[in-house]
Amino acid sequence: MKQWEIIEAIEQDQGKVSGAWVFQGTKIPVSALFENLRDGAVVA
Repeated sequence: MKQWEIIEAIEQDQGKVSGAWVFQGTKIPVSALFENLRDGAVVA
């Protein structure tokens, strides 16, 4: 069950990035974070 709606740091708006979940106040998709981590990026 996805509960993205309760996380204040992300938002979904049909007018931003085709309705993808993005970090609040940006146009950066949350999926980009997971894709980068999958590909070996590290968060420092």
